[in-house]
Amino acid sequence: MVSVLLVGTISPDTGSRKMRVWSRDCVHQSTSENIAGIEQALAWKPSGSLIASTIRRPNKHEVIFFEKNGLHHGEFTLPFGVKDVKVKEVLWNMESTVLAVWCEDLQEEEANKVPKSYVQLWTCGNYHWYLKQSLHFNGLEKERVVAVEWDPEQAYRLHIICGGGKYLQYTWSWATISSTGKSEDDPTIVSVIDGDRVLMTPTRDMVVPPPMSAYYIHLPCTVNSLAFCQGTQTHDVAILTVDNKIALYKFQDNKDVDRSIKFDAAGGNMFSVCCKTPTCTGIFRIKGQPEDQTRYPLMIQHLTWLKDDLMIFSCTDTQTGQNSVIMTAELETMDEDKCFVIKSRTPVESFIYKMAVSCETGHVAVQLIDGTVLKFNPANEMIMPWETSGGMELHLPLPCTQMSVCNIGGEEVVIGLTERYRFYVNDIEVASNCTSFAVHDEFLLLTTLTHTCRCICRKTKVNVLPTLSDGKAHPFDESIRRVERGSRIVCVVPDDTKLVLQMPRGNLETIHPRALVLSAVRKRLDKLQFKDAMVIMRKHRINLNLIYDHSPENFLNNVETFVNQISSVNQINLFLTDLQEEDVTVIMYTAAYDRNPDTLDDTQDKPSKIDIVCDAVRHALKNIDENKYLLSILTAYVKKTTPELESALLLVKHLRDHPSDSHAVNAEETLKYLLFLVDVNQMFDVALGTYDFDLVLLVAEKSHKDPKEYIPFLNNLRRLKEPYKNFVIEKHLKRYDKALQHVSKCGDEHFPECISLVQEHKLYTESLLLFPVSSQHYKDLSKLYGDYLVEKRRHDEAGIMYIKAEEWKLALDAFTDCCNWRQVFCMTAKLKYQTDTETDIARKLAAELKSKRQHSDAAQVLLQYANDVEEAIVCLIEGCQWDEALRVMYKHNRTDFIETDLKSALVDNYETMLESLVSMQAEFEKYRSRLKVVRVEKEKARIEFMESGGVAGADSDLFSDTSSATGESIQSSQYTVDSSRSTVYSKISGRSAKNQRKADHKRWKLKEGSQFEDLALIAAMSKLIKAVDEMKNEMNMLLKALVQFHYDEKAKELQTKYDKFLTLIEKSIPEVWLQETEESTTQPVLGPMTTANSIAQAVQKGATVKSQETQGKRHTCYM
Repeated sequence: MVSVLLVGTISPDTGSRKMRVWSRDCVHQSTSENIAGIEQALAWKPSGSLIASTIRRPNKHEVIFFEKNGLHHGEFTLPFGVKDVKVKEVLWNMESTVLAVWCEDLQEEEANKVPKSYVQLWTCGNYHWYLKQSLHFNGLEKERVVAVEWDPEQAYRLHIICGGGKYLQYTWSWATISSTGKSEDDPTIVSVIDGDRVLMTPTRDMVVPPPMSAYYIHLPCTVNSLAFCQGTQTHDVAILTVDNKIALYKFQDNKDVDRSIKFDAAGGNMFSVCCKTPTCTGIFRIKGQPEDQTRYPLMIQHLTWLKDDLMIFSCTDTQTGQNSVIMTAELETMDEDKCFVIKSRTPVESFIYKMAVSCETGHVAVQLIDGTVLKFNPANEMIMPWETSGGMELHLPLPCTQMSVCNIGGEEVVIGLTERYRFYVNDIEVASNCTSFAVHDEFLLLTTLTHTCRCICRKTKVNVLPTLSDGKAHPFDESIRRVERGSRIVCVVPDDTKLVLQMPRGNLETIHPRALVLSAVRKRLDKLQFKDAMVIMRKHRINLNLIYDHSPENFLNNVETFVNQISSVNQINLFLTDLQEEDVTVIMYTAAYDRNPDTLDDTQDKPSKIDIVCDAVRHALKNIDENKYLLSILTAYVKKTTPELESALLLVKHLRDHPSDSHAVNAEETLKYLLFLVDVNQMFDVALGTYDFDLVLLVAEKSHKDPKEYIPFLNNLRRLKEPYKNFVIEKHLKRYDKALQHVSKCGDEHFPECISLVQEHKLYTESLLLFPVSSQHYKDLSKLYGDYLVEKRRHDEAGIMYIKAEEWKLALDAFTDCCNWRQVFCMTAKLKYQTDTETDIARKLAAELKSKRQHSDAAQVLLQYANDVEEAIVCLIEGCQWDEALRVMYKHNRTDFIETDLKSALVDNYETMLESLVSMQAEFEKYRSRLKVVRVEKEKARIEFMESGGVAGADSDLFSDTSSATGESIQSSQYTVDSSRSTVYSKISGRSAKNQRKADHKRWKLKEGSQFEDLALIAAMSKLIKAVDEMKNEMNMLLKALVQFHYDEKAKELQTKYDKFLTLIEKSIPEVWLQETEESTTQPVLGPMTTANSIAQAVQKGATVKSQETQGKRHTCYM
């Protein structure tokens, strides 16, 4: 509905034109000032308050803009003379982005000739108006334009009616034209059409926002389209002008600048040129076109330069008017009339909407207006359907205004983007919010309506590409970064890190996505271009550890190449100081490398990465030029995990003692740098450890120490003699191992200090290696070591030390305390004890051994050293050693013990064993029944939780680790994360170890209804099974003894009970320890031979405890 009305009238008083604005109620709102020369054409911008008109000034013809209140608001000049044309109409398209200017030739109209018609399309960007398209109609009555109108639905569709009733429909789309080279030699030129000028900017060297440029090509007439070569010279350009001629501009080794090349400030000035420029090799006409195809403008569409001398383009079939024709044209230079000659015409079934060429294979993809994609072969002029890897003919769901062909996931695909932001790879919709895209040699780059730039790896399979319209991160995105609102991709520079974006206003921005940066670094490291890689890494703050972590073997094999390329001492020092043990390809740049972290056990066995790199670089520096790289060598010494400060200080000492002009730095500068890396007090101690007091003073002078403190100390040391002086120094430095070595050489007078040092710092083992075995010092130290071991209650080891010290009585006491009865009687023999004394010792030892349930040893002591057969037999019966007891009875003719002691002990042991079996079986059945109930309850709760649509994590404590073995997990995700990779480098939780132990202890309580009751029940049953298995040897001996003395019924009963219990356990194992599914391989599997501690450790570590079946065989006694 019209809200305001604009009327342009000529004032009868002044004769000048005025514009008046009226409301819908015919209320006058504003009147413009008198404007001389303004013409009748008027157009109100649909999406704004601007009014477009034309004005003829004394020296130029302009399109002028006014605001609603009549104020002047900008203009641009038409490319005609003042009296050349008259403007019939100016028309805005529905999106207010394109202004059409319809003109007619004024001079021919005055001469009563049919005037030529012109329709020009103008767009605005960065406050500059560009002439993008120009349609020239011949001066024939049938071809004279009589009506021009924009389509009300399609923003870039224009309808034109000619005088002879001919109807023409033109549909345009936006396209960014840039060279498509894939090597670092390609300058990645971006071109912009502006009337008879083509603005050219090599974005590899500079980024210049239009309307400025590095340089521009000035053509004789207006430019309608252009194309970069797809052959070897990808930055050569072909320009199609309004008169259907093609101008070729090629980059040649010519120092002279072509006359048609004009420079802006960015590309150079009158004194120098900042970039290479092309040379015009000719402007060629196209020979062989039907006459009816040259009668109307823009009959040549989709110009593509395949090779140096081969062009393809499409034309409308003027005979049918219902389809397009693909034409190939070759450049012929043999005749004087050089031109492009049409060699073939291939009709297609419909109108061509878009054409694209693969830079990798050279295949030409042709998209029709219905979305069908065809493959055209210029060699044999054949056109056939484009087939996907599955053998299906490709049909895009919607026509795509932007199209490209590339390889993704090992498959050649067609990529398309519609006007409504739908992005397709073949017929798969990858995104519904994509605003622009570009193809990099490793990535597919997209900008989205959520103002992000996404980089998708081209190795990703087409069928697993995620839908990116949800705005979330996905595992196939190498990098996601925020960009300015409305950003569109202009180009991506090949073999570089630049991605050029254009803002809605028209200005340009260059960003460096992390995926492109890492790609460039990887390529240069693979090519051993360490310097170029390091420049990129420093510029974009990439961790320098990547130089090594990218390929450790490659780096170590080419360390000297690395040093020679870097050359700078400061940069080598920077690389060394940044070293860290972690692999940055695992912890920082996981998406770019996709490497699994090593397990903790493996990393503990590996040598230090820092030490490996420091040693390799230091050796290379020494081999190349030790004098030049002195500071870097010092850095390599200091950076090691155990800094070799003494070696670094000795290097400073060498410089001080042997000064030379060939050294890059002197000793003082070297020491100053070393003290920058290391704390000066630490270096003072290291210097002191060299025993060079001059070096100590040199370091002390650079410190903040008071000379009154260290000079008296040094003077006192000077007065001492070696090796005692060295002992004092090492003791002061708390290097007690070295101090012990020096004091051991100081003689008897300083031996008390040696003993004091050994006792204070527990250096017993080290001290014994420093003295001869036969020396008294060795024996004294052995006795001290024995005393220390006795304090630690390590009596057996203490006895050995007393033997070395020849302290037999002390050794006897030590062996007695640990019940080592064999060594005890060795010592009694050494001490030549009497028989009575040995007997007393034997009885005391036997009593101690019996208390420790070592009845066999106790019986041997009583027999051999106390000569007490009766007590030995009783001891063996108490220990259930039935066979050995019988042997001793028959040997010493004391079979009376069979009736008095043995049989009654057998019956008592039978009753005890039977009672234990009954009790354990009852407990086992109780636990098994309860476990079934618990599992049913938890499975029921899990199902209810899932049916209610609960969120995982809300009541996660409801389910234990083992309950998941009975069914699938509560929550699944389309995109999962490897938990092992995310937790290897995680930090320990804030709970203390003590609290952790308390929590673990509570977890295994057999309390009904507790969270981990099922685990506690399994652990309890595991203990019972282990106890039953341990009874097998004792059961075997008891059964045989019962049968031997005719207790057959008792033996049968006991064996039957034991056998039934074992059978129950075997049947229960599959019920208690469920079989694991493939989805729950990380859940702990518990077995009958595991313990409560092993189960707890397995749950804490996330490890899998392998079940172990009972290996003990049942012992059956046949009667």
